[in-house]
Amino acid sequence: MAHLDITSSVLGQACLHTLRSSSRDVRVAAGRSLLSFLRTDIDEEILRRNRVAVLDCLRILSEKGELAFQETCILAWGQIASHSSPLALRLLAPYWRTVAPTVVQDLQRRPQVAQYLSDLVSLTVSEILRITQVYTLPYLVLTRRSDLLQRIAKACGRSIQDLCLGQSYTNMSAILAYIMMRSSSEAEATVMTALRAISSDFVNVNFSELVKAEPVLIASELLKAAGDGDDDVKTKAHDALHFLTSLIHGRHGTPRGTARKTSVTGSFFETHVLGIMACLSDTINESKGMQTVTEKMRCLRAMLEMITFAKSNVNIALPQISACLRSAMEIPELCNQAFVSWIAMVSTLGADEVLALIEPTFAIMVRYWPSFTPSSQIQAHDMISKLLKTQATSIREVVHALPSLESIPLMSKFEDEISRLKHQLATKHQLQALVQRSRHENLTVVERALVELEQFLEKNQDFVHDIAVNEQPDPIISELVRTLLDTSVHMAESSDAIVVLSARCIGLLGCLDPTRIEAPREKKEVLVLSNFQELDETVDFVMFFLQEVLVKSFLSAGNPRAQGFLAYAMQELLKFCGINSSVILRNQEKHANARYLKWFALPESIRNNLTPFLTSKYVVSAAITQPEIEYPIYRPGMSHGQWLRTLVHDLLQKGKGDNVVELFPVLSRIVRTQEISIANFLLPFAILNITIAGTERQRLDIGDELLAVLNHRSPEADQHVKNSLLRCSQNVFQVLDYLSRWCQERKKEISASRTTIARSNGGVDLALGQIHDIESVVRRIPAETIARRAVDCRSYARALFYWEQYIREQRRNSSKNDTGKHMEPLYERLQQIYTQIDEPDGIEGISSHLQVLDIDQQILGHRKAGRWTAAQSWYELLLNERPQDSNVQYHLLTCLRESGQHYALLNQVDGFETSSATSSLTLPFGCEASWVTAKWNKLADYVSQASEALRGNFSIEVGRALLALAKDEKDDFTRILDDMRRRTVKSLSTTNTASLQACHDILLKLHALTEIETIGGVCRHGSLDKPSLLASLDRRLELLGAFSSEKQYLLGLRRAAMQLSRVFSSTDIASSWLTSARLARKAGFIHRSFNAVLHASQLGDNSATIEHSRLLWKSGHHREAIQSLRGAIAANAFRSHEYLQGDQSLNTAKQQEQNLPKAKAHLLLAKWVDGAGQTQSDSIIQEYKQAIKWHSRCERAHYCLGKHFNKLFEYERAKPASKRAQTSLSGETAKLVIENYIRSLAYGAKYIYQTLPRALTVWLELGLDMEQPLEGKHGSPDFWMHTAQQRRRMLSAVNAQVKKYCDRLPGFVFYTAFSQIVARIVHPNPSVYPLLIDIVAKVVGTYPQQALWTLLAVVKSSSKERALRGRQCLDRIHDNAKRSKNDGDARELRAMITHGQKLSDQLLHVCEGDIQGKPSTISLTKDLGFVHKTAPCRLVVPLESTLTASLPPGTDNVDMRKHRAFPKETVTISAFLDPVLVLNSLQKPRKISIRGSDGRVYALLCKPKDDLRKDQRLMEFNTMINRFLKKDAESSQRRLYIKTYAVTPLNEECGLIEWVDNLKTLREILLSMYRQKNVVINYNELRTLLNEACSSPSKSGMFVDQILPKLPAVFHEWFVDMFPEPGAWFAARLRYTRSCAVMSIVGHVLGLGDRHGENILFEEGNGGTFHVDFNCLFDKGLTFEKPELVPFRLTHNMVDAFGAYGYEGPFRKSSELTLRILRQHEDTLMTILETFLYDPTTDFIGKKKKHAGIVPDTPEGVLESVRNKVRGLLPMESVPLSVEGYVDELIKQATDPRRLSAMYLGWCAFF
Repeated sequence: MAHLDITSSVLGQACLHTLRSSSRDVRVAAGRSLLSFLRTDIDEEILRRNRVAVLDCLRILSEKGELAFQETCILAWGQIASHSSPLALRLLAPYWRTVAPTVVQDLQRRPQVAQYLSDLVSLTVSEILRITQVYTLPYLVLTRRSDLLQRIAKACGRSIQDLCLGQSYTNMSAILAYIMMRSSSEAEATVMTALRAISSDFVNVNFSELVKAEPVLIASELLKAAGDGDDDVKTKAHDALHFLTSLIHGRHGTPRGTARKTSVTGSFFETHVLGIMACLSDTINESKGMQTVTEKMRCLRAMLEMITFAKSNVNIALPQISACLRSAMEIPELCNQAFVSWIAMVSTLGADEVLALIEPTFAIMVRYWPSFTPSSQIQAHDMISKLLKTQATSIREVVHALPSLESIPLMSKFEDEISRLKHQLATKHQLQALVQRSRHENLTVVERALVELEQFLEKNQDFVHDIAVNEQPDPIISELVRTLLDTSVHMAESSDAIVVLSARCIGLLGCLDPTRIEAPREKKEVLVLSNFQELDETVDFVMFFLQEVLVKSFLSAGNPRAQGFLAYAMQELLKFCGINSSVILRNQEKHANARYLKWFALPESIRNNLTPFLTSKYVVSAAITQPEIEYPIYRPGMSHGQWLRTLVHDLLQKGKGDNVVELFPVLSRIVRTQEISIANFLLPFAILNITIAGTERQRLDIGDELLAVLNHRSPEADQHVKNSLLRCSQNVFQVLDYLSRWCQERKKEISASRTTIARSNGGVDLALGQIHDIESVVRRIPAETIARRAVDCRSYARALFYWEQYIREQRRNSSKNDTGKHMEPLYERLQQIYTQIDEPDGIEGISSHLQVLDIDQQILGHRKAGRWTAAQSWYELLLNERPQDSNVQYHLLTCLRESGQHYALLNQVDGFETSSATSSLTLPFGCEASWVTAKWNKLADYVSQASEALRGNFSIEVGRALLALAKDEKDDFTRILDDMRRRTVKSLSTTNTASLQACHDILLKLHALTEIETIGGVCRHGSLDKPSLLASLDRRLELLGAFSSEKQYLLGLRRAAMQLSRVFSSTDIASSWLTSARLARKAGFIHRSFNAVLHASQLGDNSATIEHSRLLWKSGHHREAIQSLRGAIAANAFRSHEYLQGDQSLNTAKQQEQNLPKAKAHLLLAKWVDGAGQTQSDSIIQEYKQAIKWHSRCERAHYCLGKHFNKLFEYERAKPASKRAQTSLSGETAKLVIENYIRSLAYGAKYIYQTLPRALTVWLELGLDMEQPLEGKHGSPDFWMHTAQQRRRMLSAVNAQVKKYCDRLPGFVFYTAFSQIVARIVHPNPSVYPLLIDIVAKVVGTYPQQALWTLLAVVKSSSKERALRGRQCLDRIHDNAKRSKNDGDARELRAMITHGQKLSDQLLHVCEGDIQGKPSTISLTKDLGFVHKTAPCRLVVPLESTLTASLPPGTDNVDMRKHRAFPKETVTISAFLDPVLVLNSLQKPRKISIRGSDGRVYALLCKPKDDLRKDQRLMEFNTMINRFLKKDAESSQRRLYIKTYAVTPLNEECGLIEWVDNLKTLREILLSMYRQKNVVINYNELRTLLNEACSSPSKSGMFVDQILPKLPAVFHEWFVDMFPEPGAWFAARLRYTRSCAVMSIVGHVLGLGDRHGENILFEEGNGGTFHVDFNCLFDKGLTFEKPELVPFRLTHNMVDAFGAYGYEGPFRKSSELTLRILRQHEDTLMTILETFLYDPTTDFIGKKKKHAGIVPDTPEGVLESVRNKVRGLLPMESVPLSVEGYVDELIKQATDPRRLSAMYLGWCAFF
């Protein structure tokens, strides 16, 4: 084909050149030769280029003006026309409007002209008359040329009347518009005279009827004429429009007076603007066939005329106008005219309408500015200028959402003003604005928002990373990543530019740790339980459909024809709901009008878009009768869209029910031609309707259809067909989920109230019959079939969901004797499914149920556990046996890559025999290993070997990009990366973006591409300097959290890019190697770590010696490690990094930073020496001080030194007074502990929970010691007197330090221990308690909204001394406020305290108020006397989220003073709601509701006669454990946690508890499930059996054999009921299992008892375990009349709900992890626990019911008991067990039938 391209081929260029030849014969021959390049069988793109080239050449030739060349042009045109008449016809099409009337009016006088024209276009004269009739008839009718009209009518085969009324009334509209323009005042007479003159058939026709038949078309013609003409023509057109509007909406005749004209015109356009827009947009978007650019321009000008003529009366059609103009701007020839019309539209709107269009207007200008003419650009400038003046307030409200005009120099003045307003926003608010704009429906707005978001993320990397890695990640990060993921999926087919921009933004944001940041997609679902029988429920469905689907489709539809059908559907659906223009008018009865309430329940933006359709009059042509569809519809190779639309359309036409027959036909009109989301949404509802209301044959058809899709084998060869099949399968799963949810909800209704069902839905029998019909369809699909296809769709949770149900069914049907062998294959299949799930413990749990593990299962266990070296050995053996097995090769290479053996990997790849199958598996591994090892020649070789099938493989393409970087081919480098981004993002789908975990691999790829590009020096918006870039890269690595393997992958890529970019030094690359070494060491990959250290050493980094020392220590070679580290310190092995030599002059802060590596080395040495126990204390202390000397601001150094002193302090304190050292007796050791711990807090908060509580305890106990007399058996009185004096001096010194750091440390430091401080406010020492008051005043003065809640409880104390100290604190706060420089803040603080005291009084009154009888609901005002004037109040709503201070990141050199512990905008109390819920218990706790300042309602439980301080402290303890769980890599990966909530005491007897919604007790759940199964619980019989079972060891089997069969395990069914969607089911079950494990271990350590079914609850939203009632602590349960012998609750129901693996797998592993973490933080736990136990205000130990020898009853005994449990010591044992051994023993005890039988009846061990 290349030789036929006239623009590039030699022949083509010669042909064009010879057209200018001096020889006539040559020119004529060249003209004939042109036809060879214009043949229709040529490639379409080449043909287009050829036509353009020929036309340009002939145009240039004709412009020469020479006669010879004119002849050549005419002859050439003739040749082209004779062989390409369609081309000639298209060329003439734009000119028919002017050419046709001229030709036709001379048809009889000069017939040859018409003949020449017909010859040119290869049509007959009659055919020309037919196709041009709309242009010729108006003139011929006006001039009454009946002869010519007769000829045209004959050509069309019609009468003259039919001709005039033909073409869907288009001809008559043109005639009427033409005549009105020429004589509007006498239009009626002129028209009727002319029509009757040309045909007697018009004698009985009425003029008014002609006009009213199609006023839209007439108005459209008049608007087009006005747009085409000059001022005179415009005036005539406007007069004609006034005449038309008065005829349609006013008196007959011309309206008089401007007001009258305006009123009539307005009414006309308000009624008909939607129709006019449909007419114009049909032409612009070629909805009814191809249109010329000229005709499209006429329509745009007509639109401009309509806007300027009708002004605000077109507002109801704004969505259609804006959509049409935006689509026109996509066409270059129309862009400028469309923008001129847009300016006119914006200029005529009111303030409210303009506000919605400001953002799209800015986005359009930025995107299309180069396409606008200078005149249009000036108009745009004037428009913006006017908007900024007239709409300044509105623009200020939306300035955050406006795209930047920086790229438009003409707008620079406005951009400066807008930028100034934007910069007044906080950085976070700027980000929020960009996120909001990125969710816009308008593609142009989204694109501009993403451009600016990319710039923002590049500029504010530090800010974004800080809020992402913070202890509590900011919610804006979740919003941002969710928006980007949804945008990527939604826009994948719509806009390539948006896809790439989304990818760039995701890459800049980074691969976020999914265990810390959750970005769930908000699920909005609707359930139609009545199957559309109940009108109200059907209306709710319609409103949901409109809001969530239809309006969004309407707004995103770029095609006005599509919009037209959607508009019709919305119009009819609103009619169905009974919502019309009268409903939305506000009236006095609005509260009683259900339709009104439903309408106003819609978001305002949705209502605004729907309002035009309340009065619109869209109609559609009758639907074509479809042939009977044969089931199953699905056929191999069928596209997803074709199958889904066909199926849904057929089901909608078969719908049954009174409401359905009205609703479904409307829906069927928008299924086939609209976007797939509509059919996708309607499918489950349509299937449910037919399943319930249809025939048995139809039910069988549906079952066959679903089964056909799932049974069809997935074709691996054809990726397109495979993807289509998988999407069809997803729809089947969607249907199954909906049917399952429907059945579950229906069953709940039946169970809840059978009488209600009977009354509302036709009886229980009917409901049960419906459920049976649905289950009959579902049962046709085997669980195995669903599980298999679910694996294909990567929906592994679904595969588990169905396969586990299958296993349960098989287990029920099997006898006890054959469950072993019979079940093994089922568990093996389950294990295969678990290999695909990112759940590290499931395989281990399943393996425990397999009697013998074969080699494949053993390997699988090694791989999932990360034991890559062990797995590698197996694969090497297998490879020797099966060297050609590609699967073995693949798995071996995976092991080598994961364990970091890249050199060995390269050797393996080179050693494999090359084949196409092998290459596709091995080349990606080879490429990755090549860039990691810097083998660039090998990389080039592997990339060159890659076949076409591997094009697009990520590793191959990265290799290609790196090679382009090596050659300095920046354009290719950028192009390759953008192509990779495009492919990577397009692999995102709705399924794999449901969570960050699901798309983790894709996010990692985008993260990597950004780093390659940045390191490669290709930064689109400026470049970073190298130090800033390296710092940014370090922070980006933190984003991945505990994902060590992913970090290693990124570091390998970084080193490759650094080496090739030739900008980075060997030291920079060595630093990356050391980071790899640290990661590998912490992950336990010692060989890999040694290898990385070796690379760093080879690059000349002396500090690699330190990492080598760490490796020696990790490997157990402690002596060698210490020697190596000493040598590194002596050799100053820091210079290649950051060590600052003494002769360099830098400021102190910089010097401290530079010396940090040496300080860390000294600190490491000190810790090792301290831990080894081989050196005297003085030497160890000196080593710690060396670290502080080199870096005095090192938090860790001060903490470790304080910890060492604390160890000495504890050791000495354990001795009798007579044997304690003088430093201990005098308090000097205590002073050193306090000083170092408090000093560490000045430089960071990483160890705040280890240091502050301990420092406070030691200080306060030291103060108490001053009040105690000193005495001893040994020593003289002078000695004890001297010691007392020393202690007083030490206390004074400590007090001075506390005072100093009270002033110096920020308030949030003390806020973290505020409960402990307030609890000791009545300290007896006169030198201590004033300091406590100072600390309290500082905290409350800094955070009054949060801290006042705690202080006010002290003021209300029943203890006079505590109340007095509380008032002293308030006085000190007032004094501090008076000394404040800011009078406004002081006044606000005083007002807050006063208001807070009043509110506290009122809440106490609510708690203590007497409630008579047993009401369930009472009035806060009437019954409890609450005074609502106490709200609003500036105190925060006492929630965990509002009362918990965030801490700065645990990094070096943190500026503590700059940290903001609470957000600026926190939720305060706005109002109290009057209804109060009274709980049915003895003390009648009451639930109150508070409206927060954010508009949301929050619930609190007011508890009377209960000291909540114990609960408060225990919540603080659990919160601290949650921090430890989050910081641990494995725990974080599993998202282990304890559910906590805010507890706010109001005094010693009353308080507030944060209400947690949607909780169900275990007892309530199980009783409900047993009730549904008609299981009757006979407690008397159970008591007898339990007593007998525990009477003798020989009878313990009764518990399993006789008691449990009476109450079979049903708890697992609750998870199926609550979470019918498999993904949610699996997540909920896993959360239940893990949270249950965590609380079991923590509860056991704390001796938490009384775990009966009322004290263990479950969250209905996510399945998490929730414990309440913590009164039974520290093994108090062992002192009960019937002691609690189990360490925690692990009954058969709970175990069964864990899944097929029981307590193996996730439960056991989570328990072990929790215990291991508690052991790691034993000291901190003991410190916090010590503060509780020695709290004088709270009795944590309490009085025991009876004495038990092993139950501690003193604080020391409690601490010892807890410490023994943490260390793994069983009662009466002296040898501690390992973590695994101890957990195993606890599980055995918890599930021991003998122990369970001995539990008291109310504990319900049989549950």
